[in-house]
Amino acid sequence: MPVAELRDSAERLRAAWALNTALKWDRSPRGAELRQIAEVGPRRELRDRQGMSVLIASILPRDGSAIDVGSHAGAVLREIVRVAPAGRHIAYEPLPMFAANLAAEFPTVEVRNAALSDATGQVEFIHVESAPEFSGMREREYGAYANSPLSTITVRAERLDDALPSDFVPKLIKIDVEGAELLVLRGARETLRRHRPIVVFEHGIGAADRYGYGPGDVYDLLAGELDMRIFDLDGAGPYSRERFVEVFPEPLWNFLAVP
Repeated sequence: MPVAELRDSAERLRAAWALNTALKWDRSPRGAELRQIAEVGPRRELRDRQGMSVLIASILPRDGSAIDVGSHAGAVLREIVRVAPAGRHIAYEPLPMFAANLAAEFPTVEVRNAALSDATGQVEFIHVESAPEFSGMREREYGAYANSPLSTITVRAERLDDALPSDFVPKLIKIDVEGAELLVLRGARETLRRHRPIVVFEHGIGAADRYGYGPGDVYDLLAGELDMRIFDLDGAGPYSRERFVEVFPEPLWNFLAVP
């Protein structure tokens, strides 16, 4: 396993252990809910990683193209490049240091040091220094990293519909943006409508709700407006709107939207 991926996995396991320890004596309802996520989270994460690998292998031909939104340390991008080495790929990563690392590791990938949203311009971005994987355009729940130093940087934001080259046809789009997924999807409506890629996206409580929207809004865009079906990475689904809203607080946060 590459060093970057080992580091990424270690960060997640350390975060889960620290969160579980911090919540051990918290007997409030919210503490119990977060404790359940801390206990189930690492198993769910491993299961979804395996599901993601199978999904990528089944979707992308050798020369298939993909977009990795919120690439971070490159765990998913690494799988994309392994499966589709002749493909044309784009990776979005707002944190400059991580974007530079990705560009060095993946010279054949177009790495963009930017965020995707529903508007073009400059946006404030919260860097969680002790847990950069939780960084995003809004503050969110950080669990055991609640006391982590935060710094605000300014990053470039793009709309995918504006920024995607006219000859780029994605077969897969992966979105992991700590709650901003609806903004990304709103800015990618025409891309999704025209090219009909499969979309893998993270969506869960404690992040998406900080943007003032919920699962019903995501469902209405994907299933209602764009006529896509939503599954989880265990293959359960297609989700009804009611069921998608119902699982929002559960330790289940990776989903699949299929044309």
